[in-house]
Amino acid sequence: MDKKEQAIEDYNEAIALDSKFTDAFYNRGIAYADSGQPEKAVEDFTEVLNLNPKSADAYYNRGLANAKLGKAQAAIDDYSEAIRLNPKDPEAPYNRGLAYLRIEKYDYAARDFSEVIRSQPRNADAYVYRGMARVYQGKEKDADGDFQKAYQLDPGLRKKLQPLVDEAKAKVKGKSKE
Repeated sequence: MDKKEQAIEDYNEAIALDSKFTDAFYNRGIAYADSGQPEKAVEDFTEVLNLNPKSADAYYNRGLANAKLGKAQAAIDDYSEAIRLNPKDPEAPYNRGLAYLRIEKYDYAARDFSEVIRSQPRNADAYVYRGMARVYQGKEKDADGDFQKAYQLDPGLRKKLQPLVDEAKAKVKGKSKE
């Protein structure tokens, strides 16, 4: 039995002793998520929220698990509630921005990445993803500015991301010709 499985067993025992032990549900949810069981993680984070509806961390982590399940809108809803409960956390808007990109809501994605950039101006990934959203918005100059800033912050990104950027730009140009 590996450490994650052992942790899950330990949390099962704690929950059997106290069915309202919020920390046990939360930590078991993390263990399930880490061990590739997002469905069970969602169940545990939902139980945490039933016991403590003001847990920004539970909403955030349930959002991550929902995203792994491909449930972008459920993830967005969870991230939004996490942001409402903890507006200073930059991780929830970052991940909500990624979810908005997946469902092609580029204005919302760009807004979220802008929020992350305001609180973390050295976050190269936020510039990259805002740039991608801006490409799809048809704001190529703004997008190029974001990519340049990202490459300035992390020069190694250029080689890795330039093909993806070029592909996105070509995709947008192809759509505009249709």
